[in-house]
Amino acid sequence: MRKVSGIALSVLLATQAGMVFAADDWTANLMVDEKNPTAVYKPLPKGAVTKPWHLCVAFPHMKDAYYVAKDYGVLIEARRQGVSATVMAANGYDDIAGQIQQIEDCVAAGGNAVLVNAVSKSGLNGLIDELAKKKVPVLDLGNGVTSDKIAAAALAQYYYAGATAGKYLAETFPAGSGKKKMVWLAGPAGSQWVEDAVKGMKESIAGSDVELIKVIYGDTGKATQMKLIEDALQTYPDLTIIGGVAPAIEGAMEIVKEKNIKDKKLIAFYSTPPIEQAVRDGIVMATVNDNNLLGSRISVDQAIRLLEGKLEVKVASRKFSIIDGKNVNTYDRTTLLAPNDFKPVFKIDAPKK
Repeated sequence: MRKVSGIALSVLLATQAGMVFAADDWTANLMVDEKNPTAVYKPLPKGAVTKPWHLCVAFPHMKDAYYVAKDYGVLIEARRQGVSATVMAANGYDDIAGQIQQIEDCVAAGGNAVLVNAVSKSGLNGLIDELAKKKVPVLDLGNGVTSDKIAAAALAQYYYAGATAGKYLAETFPAGSGKKKMVWLAGPAGSQWVEDAVKGMKESIAGSDVELIKVIYGDTGKATQMKLIEDALQTYPDLTIIGGVAPAIEGAMEIVKEKNIKDKKLIAFYSTPPIEQAVRDGIVMATVNDNNLLGSRISVDQAIRLLEGKLEVKVASRKFSIIDGKNVNTYDRTTLLAPNDFKPVFKIDAPKK
């Protein structure tokens, strides 16, 4: 893992465009529902922590810009509050054993709380139960787990990510406008966020002229997704719309360019810098803003609040919106994506006093 000293990290942050320390007074708009009556999430003020807490942050991988943005969100909020963090990346969504081992090692090394984007909705439940017994809080960073021992969650309810994309498609291709066949590259089978997004998409396109002909599952690595898309194009030659995870749409962009295909519509239900640029260039019709980077900041703040005995919002579900050609140049990018030149940081040191 790449180590960054406190001094080097400060230099790195100072050279980044966008948020960095200028975003000390951030807030996040939340979905209000039966689990959360709070409309706006407000973090602890800078310098409110009483101890240099150490956070263990576990991601499924660091293969794409989505998790790079989540890493950046962890980094800037940890630095804002002066806590340390170990960021870990498993080898993908099938690496349950690897993610468990990484978390166990981090806690054994003195981690005070665990923030996890779980590779499986139920595969970590045993570990979560064990940590709860040891009074080590585990927070859901957004993928969803079935354990009832989760101490807090900074959720992106991906039903609404799929529904936001589906609603956009339904409005673009309403009933009577002409049938459009679509495949949906959902992501890894068995992950809670994947199934939720599929459900939201299906329900939102109902009654429109968008005809879902296949939901295709697979690892979110772009190479895997491109193979699935190639197969889909051969199997369904009259396909009009390709939708799904950001790496799939990034792959689809390369395929349609290489094959000079002009008649495919592309849409993603979460965003990366290449997807955002493709929307700007008119190559991708739309993508969904899940305020991903803010999600990491919320989770870090929740963890600190738990450790300080100050938790107020146990379940914080951030809102979703569409990014398309109309607003791609005006939406708040600092809620979603890391600066373009940011490289993943895996060790964050609390400043020495």
